[in-house]
Amino acid sequence: MKKFLLAMDIGNVCVKIDHGLFPQQLGVEQTPETMKELLREFEFGHLDGEKEFLKRAEDIFHKKFTCEKIKEAFNAIIIEPVPGMVELVNSFPSRNIQAVFFSDISTLHLQRTKEIFGAFNAVSGGVFSFECGNWKPSTEMLSAFESRYGIPDLYVDDRPDLIEAAKKHGWNAEVFTGAQDLQEKLPASS
Repeated sequence: MKKFLLAMDIGNVCVKIDHGLFPQQLGVEQTPETMKELLREFEFGHLDGEKEFLKRAEDIFHKKFTCEKIKEAFNAIIIEPVPGMVELVNSFPSRNIQAVFFSDISTLHLQRTKEIFGAFNAVSGGVFSFECGNWKPSTEMLSAFESRYGIPDLYVDDRPDLIEAAKKHGWNAEVFTGAQDLQEKLPASS
């Protein structure tokens, strides 16, 4: 029996995120534009790992914060698992559902997700912006997913614009509104 293939975003689907926590943790009013550009480069995989990211971030803030403090503030945007998702995702293997991450994310945030999302190991891999050099809904991201896993039976994301783009690409896609709603969109337990 063919497994049901589910493509899932990470932020605000598996774990709650709040980008405003980064400057708040550092005690600055807002994230500088140069830092936003650096974050994009990091999520695109254009930097030589987290050390380069943190060192350059330290320079952006004129060495006011240590690399460790910046890393701590950067990871603080990933707050906790979305209610009900750990239990739901942990049920997938026994229900013949193959969940795959499909996310715009950095290596640091992926590691943080692994630490706090108790169903991380129930997900069988993923396609990430840091591997593809671009964000969703780029052709690079969509094509990478299809070449590795095929067209998903369902893709869920909290961003309606990404859902619409995936639909235009021919994917069955739905806006994620919570674990219970997702449960109702999935095949019944076998």
